[in-house]
Amino acid sequence: MLHTSILNTEIDLNRFSKVYAGRSGGMPVDADFLLQGTVRIFYDDQQPDRWLAGYCVNDQAPYRYLAVHTPTAQAALLAQHQISPDDIVEIGAIWMDVSGLGRAGRWQVYQFMLADAYATGKGIVLGGTVYARIRDFQMQVVKHPLFDGTVLLGGKQQRVWLYFARREELWFDFFRFTTREFSQPMTGPFINTAHSLNQVA
Repeated sequence: MLHTSILNTEIDLNRFSKVYAGRSGGMPVDADFLLQGTVRIFYDDQQPDRWLAGYCVNDQAPYRYLAVHTPTAQAALLAQHQISPDDIVEIGAIWMDVSGLGRAGRWQVYQFMLADAYATGKGIVLGGTVYARIRDFQMQVVKHPLFDGTVLLGGKQQRVWLYFARREELWFDFFRFTTREFSQPMTGPFINTAHSLNQVA
């Protein structure tokens, strides 16, 4: 059965950072970003030391996705889309062991991901990637383009896509997507919700 926990200790956050770097091709994630956000991981109750997925939800500036731009460029980008810099939550440092989770497990990770973002009360959910296939997948829910261009990231020039969703459309688009994506019978580990709530209370 799939369980979930919030990470708080320096040891666990350092491990998360290393796991993410290993799964993202060496992309760094700063300790300060993890400390100011909410870091959640998922694991099977039969193998609690084997993490299957994780992410960080952050609703405080500085925002990791916007850090590739100067403060002036950030302000102009947000103003262009009528986004207040105080009304943003970003979901970042996402990674998953797809084979370990199965389709049902991935669906539940997505649910927690959006629920954690929604719980912040912020009106804009921000996402981004350097991978076109991930962009295409995520933009089925986080659907509004914010930025598409080449920037210095991880010590090299990379093409980056940023996109956003508005709070009021988030769950509708998520369930529309999952109805289509997971229309076939699902198998795999399910989250013990009561255990999860005890972990994060």
